[in-house]
Amino acid sequence: MEEIELRLEDRVLKALKEKNAAEIREIFDTVPNIDIAEALEGVDDPAALLFIFRTVSNDYTANFFAELPTEQQELLINAFSDKQLIELLDNSFADDIVDTLEELPANVVSRILKVCPKDMRADVNRLLNYKDSTAGSVMTTEYLSFLNTTTVKDAIKTIREKGRDAETVYTIFVRDSSRTLVGTVNLDDLIFAKEDQTLDDIMDLDFVCCNVNDDQEEVANMFKRYDLTAMAVVNNAKKIIGIITIDDVVDIIVEEASEDIAHMNAVSNMEDPYLKTPILKLVWKCVPWIVCLMVLQIGTAFITSTFEHLLSTCTILAVFSPLITDAGGNSGGQTTTLIVRSMSLDEFEKGDFKRVVWKELRVALIIAGVIGLFAFGWTFFEMAVLGMGDKPHLITLNGADNPVVLPETMTCLVISGLIGSTLFVTMIVSRMIGCCLPFFAKLIHVDPAVMCGPFTTTVVDVISLLTYFLLWSNVFAPMLF
Repeated sequence: MEEIELRLEDRVLKALKEKNAAEIREIFDTVPNIDIAEALEGVDDPAALLFIFRTVSNDYTANFFAELPTEQQELLINAFSDKQLIELLDNSFADDIVDTLEELPANVVSRILKVCPKDMRADVNRLLNYKDSTAGSVMTTEYLSFLNTTTVKDAIKTIREKGRDAETVYTIFVRDSSRTLVGTVNLDDLIFAKEDQTLDDIMDLDFVCCNVNDDQEEVANMFKRYDLTAMAVVNNAKKIIGIITIDDVVDIIVEEASEDIAHMNAVSNMEDPYLKTPILKLVWKCVPWIVCLMVLQIGTAFITSTFEHLLSTCTILAVFSPLITDAGGNSGGQTTTLIVRSMSLDEFEKGDFKRVVWKELRVALIIAGVIGLFAFGWTFFEMAVLGMGDKPHLITLNGADNPVVLPETMTCLVISGLIGSTLFVTMIVSRMIGCCLPFFAKLIHVDPAVMCGPFTTTVVDVISLLTYFLLWSNVFAPMLF
């Protein structure tokens, strides 16, 4: 695959250097736009890029322009004449133009809006005014809609005349005289219907649509749930004002997945590819989260310092503290990941919180029992049989010079019981925290993924250590002394 990409890059650059128009046209006829755009990555000569737009058919240039990185788009816009810019805009969809405008400097945006055709400028301005990450911000206004009284013959005729300018022709949207959406018609149903039938006769009434202010992630979930390729966007009055297509949804899924992965690993969301992101920007993405988690970890340090005298009386306690914290963090992280995944797939309905907590509590009790028993048995085996630690039967009461010698088997049993009991409690508490935090985040309108990963682990670390030391000082230490 890498060799093919290198050959394509050499082929494109050679054709540009030699001004070989026939070769450029052949490349655009046989190679996807995204691959050509990647092959041209790093080309910063406006003349070379302009040669492509002068040579290639308008059928390709608009989509090719949308695939170019922001830097090359800006170079081209500055190099275009007004006439060339208008031709590009005429062949572009309004949502693609909006995506471009959001990344460009203000002076470049002003020039684009200035030369935009009046109708397109109105569409672009309207899309720019919608809240980011909503259906309105990702919809397109180039779609086919017909009155419900339109005949099949007239609809097919209009599709043949105007279909190339629409985002999709596979789903036809049907409205009444007040522009209220009343149904949809699939292209295959339209083709096989009788010519004198009206769209009212053949349209689907069980259509799915979204509100212009719906979150884009909810829209993506609706596409998955109902197996859609296109969906109407309506305003509060149920008037159709745009559509979202499956290619838009793929972009949404990639964006949301990237954002969730970043949040789950305590990194701010990345807008640009890693290799194109400046070093200082990468630093800024990570430092605030690291500082925040360090502040939370102070709770762990505080607990350790509070119970420092316990560590001095039984030094082997320090050996097992990382085991306790790691196991609790892993368990809580597992639960949070499962809950956030289910939330992102829209599997929960209103009122499901109690059902989820009750189910997770039962799961936690079983896991806690298994892990607690295993930890007890394995710790006893390592201490009593393998001789883990220097002398686990020596418990220091008044410093290392004044040890109290206790029966080794008794000491091993008590320490093993402490580890098993702590992990039993930690498993339950960590899974409950991991279960509830995403719901709490959703309640306060915060992305549940923010509560995942390091945040959950840090909270669980504090509770795990507190449980560990409290059980030792109040339950297990008295068994020995």
